[in-house]
Amino acid sequence: MGPNYTQEQVDDLIARFLSGNITAEEQEMLEQWINANAENRSYFLQLRDVWQATAAAGSYDTTAAWEHLQENAGIRPPLVVNRWKSYFRIAASYTLPFLIGGGLVYAWSSLKKGDSSNGMVTVTSPKGATTKIELSDGTEVWLNAGSKLQYAQSYNLRGREVKLEGEAFFKVHTNAQKPFTVKASDLKILALGTSFNVKAYPEDKTVVTTLVDGEVKIDGSKTTTPFGLMMKPHQHVVYKKPLANNNSEHGTMPVSGGASTTAAPVETRDVNDTEIYTAWKDGNWIVAAQTMDELAITMERRFNVKVIFKEPELKEYRFSGTFRQETLEQVLNILKLTAPLKYSIDKGTVTLEVDNELKEKYIKAFKTK
Repeated sequence: MGPNYTQEQVDDLIARFLSGNITAEEQEMLEQWINANAENRSYFLQLRDVWQATAAAGSYDTTAAWEHLQENAGIRPPLVVNRWKSYFRIAASYTLPFLIGGGLVYAWSSLKKGDSSNGMVTVTSPKGATTKIELSDGTEVWLNAGSKLQYAQSYNLRGREVKLEGEAFFKVHTNAQKPFTVKASDLKILALGTSFNVKAYPEDKTVVTTLVDGEVKIDGSKTTTPFGLMMKPHQHVVYKKPLANNNSEHGTMPVSGGASTTAAPVETRDVNDTEIYTAWKDGNWIVAAQTMDELAITMERRFNVKVIFKEPELKEYRFSGTFRQETLEQVLNILKLTAPLKYSIDKGTVTLEVDNELKEKYIKAFKTK
């Protein structure tokens, strides 16, 4: 079994990890147990799969799922069956939870498989979870929901380059001889020892870089309008991907250090609080004057759901606030405090529509001010 833990201790550690209620010390204990042998890792991944499926479904047939687990793993003594049935009932009671632990285990699984055909390692953080990994040079990476990180199996031998699709927070280990490079869309973001956030989902119209500390150089030499710039701490840079008629958009600025003197599609500004852009890695979600339409995109990634608006007018309502590891229903109930909406959740689909009664109350409240 590896480290000298009782079976009950191991089960409790796994349940705490999967529910996101594990301490750093307990997680270290669990990782030691998982890495002790292949049997431990196999059982752990089996439990992870059943837990995630149970949480996503929101309902659970304990007998069927336990039989499925035993058929696949075949390593559990019957004395603990009832205890794990109880754990899975807890998972079923979650309303599409934000499972940090689930993403981490998913990453471990992906890293084992890799892609031997082209010498690349792919780490995927599924929708509904975040993922934390540590690269071979000591660099720490947090991947947001629905994100993918790729790097060569030879990473850190001659260079340190990763490719990002989605959002990630990087805490880079210092190595002046080997700058750390993130390829995001048609940008290269170079850093030494620093902490920064990059948001570059393929479907988004922008690539957003937020520097917490250190120095970061953005290389836009491969873009339609080549540019380059050096970021300072607490700077926030938004690069607009080339679109039809994008040159006519306002808000672009000339950037020094690039291969062209024409205006680059980049906006740069200083921010006092970088946590607005990095809080997600700690399970929080800070919203600053975003529309419901923008919130819906994050909601779909964060909770692995599809959001449908029955009335387009709801998309224009704006919200500011902080969600601290709330469930999907808790988030929606908070949004109802500022927008006249009602919602329904069915099989992973969230339907939002105007609550006319609530809308009338809001209108009357504004008239009395």
